[in-house]
Amino acid sequence: MERVMLNVGGRMFETTYATLHTQPETRLGKLSMDSNEYCEETKQFFFDRNPDFFNSLLDFYRTGELHLPSCYCGASLRHELSFWELQEEDLSECCLQVYYKYDNDKETMKTLEASVSVRDLDYTDKECAASTFVCVKRAIWLFLDQPKSSFLAKMFNFLYFFVVVVSILMFLFGSHPWFRYDRDFSGHDNDTIVYWLAEENWENPKERLATVTEVYPALLYIERTCMFFFTAELVLHFLTSPNKNRFFGSWMNAFDTVLVIIMLIVFGMETRLEVVISSRAGAIAYLLFKSSIICRLFRLFRLVNQYSALRILFATLRSSLKELVLLLALFLMSVTIFAGFVYYAEFEEPTTFPDLFVAIWWAVITMTTVGYGDQYPKTHAGRAVGVCCAMCGLLILSMPIAIVASNFNDFHLRNKDRERFLLRKQKRTKKSSVSPVSLKKKACSMASLVGKINATDDDNGGNELRDFHHT
Repeated sequence: MERVMLNVGGRMFETTYATLHTQPETRLGKLSMDSNEYCEETKQFFFDRNPDFFNSLLDFYRTGELHLPSCYCGASLRHELSFWELQEEDLSECCLQVYYKYDNDKETMKTLEASVSVRDLDYTDKECAASTFVCVKRAIWLFLDQPKSSFLAKMFNFLYFFVVVVSILMFLFGSHPWFRYDRDFSGHDNDTIVYWLAEENWENPKERLATVTEVYPALLYIERTCMFFFTAELVLHFLTSPNKNRFFGSWMNAFDTVLVIIMLIVFGMETRLEVVISSRAGAIAYLLFKSSIICRLFRLFRLVNQYSALRILFATLRSSLKELVLLLALFLMSVTIFAGFVYYAEFEEPTTFPDLFVAIWWAVITMTTVGYGDQYPKTHAGRAVGVCCAMCGLLILSMPIAIVASNFNDFHLRNKDRERFLLRKQKRTKKSSVSPVSLKKKACSMASLVGKINATDDDNGGNELRDFHHT
C-alpha cells in the first residue's frame, strides 16, 4: 500500500493513496506526481492551508463522514471546503447547525444593521456653501430632527417630550370631575337647553358629566398651548426639510401631520360645540376625533432615534412576523373550534351563550387567560370544554412568544457587541488622527522658538546660533 506525505501549513500528515481515492472528485482524490503541489526534492505534497482543520478533513476520507470543528467561524469553514473541493452534501447532519450558523448570523447582522443604522436627511456641503440661507435652514433642521447634533437640540428634545406628557395629562384631567366646573347655561336659549337635556342619557354618568360641566379654563389654555407648539414644530420641521418628499416617507412625520390635523379639527369643533353636538352624527364625529388625540403618546417613539434598544424591539417584531402570523392563524382556528364546542355543549342551558358570536367572545377571553366572568359554562360538558380551551390557550400563546423573546435576546446581544466594536473603532480613529488645532499650536510654538533664536542671534552676533537657526 503506497503511502503519501502531506505537508499542510508546516505540519506533516501521512496516509495512503487508497484512502484519498475514496473521494476521487475532491482535490486530494485527484493528487498525483504531476500535481502542482508535489515537491520532487522532499517527496511531499505541500498545501499552505490551516493544519487544524485538515484533521477533520482527513477523517472524512477514512470514515466517509465529514464532521466540522465547532470552534471555527462559518466563513472559514466555507473557504476550506471550497479549497478542498468538498460539497455541502458531504457534511454530516450533526454538523449542519455549525455550518449554517454562519448564514443565520450573517442574516441577523444584516437585519440589525438595516434597523439600527439611522439614515438621516441632511443638506450636502455643496448646498450649504452656495447659500447662507441654506446654512440657517440646516441648523434649524438639525435642531429639530437630530437630538444628538448639539446640546441645544438635546434640550429641545427633552422639552418636546415634556410637552407631550403635559398634553396627555391635560387630556386625562379633562375627564375627571375634579378638573371640571358646572356649565353656565345663561348664554344659551331655552330651546337649546331643553334639547340637550332631552337627548342626554341621565343614567350614564359620563354623558351627564359632559353635558352639565366643562373643563377649567386654565387646563384648556395649556392644551391649546401644546397644540400650538406641535403645529409650529411640524410646520417648521417641514419647511426646513432637505427633501420634502422623503419627509413624509417617515411614518413618524406622517403620523404627526395626521395628528395635528385632528387636533385642529377638534379645536374647531369645540369653538362651536353646541352646534356640533346638536345632531347625533356630529356628536359621534366629535367623540371619534377627540378620542384620537390620545394617540399623541406615539410621539414618544421619537426616542427610537436616540436609543438603539427601541429599534431592536421593532427589528425583533419584523423578524418574528412569520411566527406572529402563525400565532394569529392558530389562535383564530382554536377560538372558532372551542366556540362551536361550548355552544353545543351548553345548548340545553337557556341562560348561557345565546349565539356563536358570544361563544367566540368567551373563547377569546378564556384562551388569553383574562376571564371576565360575564360568560361561563354551567353544564359539565361545557366546563370540560372550558378546561381544554384554557390549556390550549396557554400552549398556543407561549410557544411563539418564546421565539420572539429569543430573537430579541439575540438582536440585543449582537447589538451590544456591535456598539462596543464601533466605540473602540471610533476611539482608535481619534487617536490616529491629528487635530488641526494641535498642528496650529505646534506651528505657533515653532515660530516662537525661531523668534527667540533670531533675537539671541542679533544680540550676540554668534555664528553658532546662526548655524543652529539655519539648521
